[in-house]
Amino acid sequence: MSKIEIISFSLKNGGAGIAANKFKNLLKNTSLNLEVNSVDQDNSGKYQFFKRLISYGLSKLQLDGNLTKHSSNLFTFRPIKTLFKQNTKDKLYHIHWINNDTLSIFDFHKIPSGSIITLHDEWLYCGSEHYYKVLDDSNDFISGYPYFKKGVIGIHWNSLIWRIKYNKLSHRKDLIYTVPSNWMLDRAKKSAILRESTIHLLPNPIDTEIFKNYPVDEVHSIRDKLNIDNESFVIVFGAIAGKKNKLKGIDLLNMALELLQSMLIETPASKVVLVDFGGVKAEGKLFGFRNISLGHIKDPIYLAKLYNAADSVVVPSTVEAFGQVAAEASSCCTPVVCFDTSGLRDIVIDKYNGLVAKPFCATSLCNQLLKIIKSPQRVRYKMGENGRKHVLENFSYPIITKKYLNLLEDVAKLSKIRKK
Repeated sequence: MSKIEIISFSLKNGGAGIAANKFKNLLKNTSLNLEVNSVDQDNSGKYQFFKRLISYGLSKLQLDGNLTKHSSNLFTFRPIKTLFKQNTKDKLYHIHWINNDTLSIFDFHKIPSGSIITLHDEWLYCGSEHYYKVLDDSNDFISGYPYFKKGVIGIHWNSLIWRIKYNKLSHRKDLIYTVPSNWMLDRAKKSAILRESTIHLLPNPIDTEIFKNYPVDEVHSIRDKLNIDNESFVIVFGAIAGKKNKLKGIDLLNMALELLQSMLIETPASKVVLVDFGGVKAEGKLFGFRNISLGHIKDPIYLAKLYNAADSVVVPSTVEAFGQVAAEASSCCTPVVCFDTSGLRDIVIDKYNGLVAKPFCATSLCNQLLKIIKSPQRVRYKMGENGRKHVLENFSYPIITKKYLNLLEDVAKLSKIRKK
């Protein structure tokens, strides 16, 4: 193995794309003499966009009440077809987020033996949905999707797509899978499609040299530019697609904030400032709180300083494969408030580096926000220090690099055994 091909829909956009690019850069910065290449759709053109539009339109013929993204993946990006045809023994493929018609479900059998597939959500072992309903006890991804299901209107894509994936992947023991959290590891191992597969835990790496504690004057400059005084309590909330992404829990956060306003006595609402990023730039009032929306932040150093400028970061998501925002904030020594759910359980430990609310209770989230606001500064500082320590020990580049290289070594050994 001397060449590694990284395959992902994007290496620039979205949490999965950014994570895929981190792994690509991680490989380039090792002492190994590897040739690292990548295929993505970041500049794929109108023809590929048209194919994605067809798949997207067809996916809308199913209504299942699940707010998550749905993908049918009917087409394969042509350069990937060519890449698989040119497969050689010295190549290893690391496949990341393959939705938006990057790799068709009909071509899963063409994935080269020994490839690593990293899951950034639950789509691969579910139907067309990217996350199975969090509060749904039916667990079709474990038992199998029925042809007909109560509550599904239109074409039952979940069932049809799951069956194709099951037939293409469930028997393949020559592929290696990785997941970013223990929550996904548990669910993937239980799933009908992957229960017989080899699955490793490989969290997303956090750049602790960027996401760190910055000097006080640099942090104060962020507050000054936003016209926030040092006496105000700043709560930061961030998500890709901002407030439009329902899985990020904006509705639950709004309910919690409405309750919080009436409960604040010692700290008036005027002294609590909400800063969010990932959506549209704006400024106004939200339940009596000043609300500053910064839009999409491209500069990771500015984002890190924003985390530093916050007294707390709230992550009200109902589901997270990993929890990038929580991990970045913790690395910046900022305590996190979140629900006890999914991948966030690996990152936020209640009363150690943040506060955890009952899922998915707005009252509980409100109480934890109130508790963090009332907490003495020394308590928040200690939580922040613990958060930094937790990230350094579990998600920093040196830790994840070691895990990744060990995985590559295992894959190489397995490949040699199979050739014999």
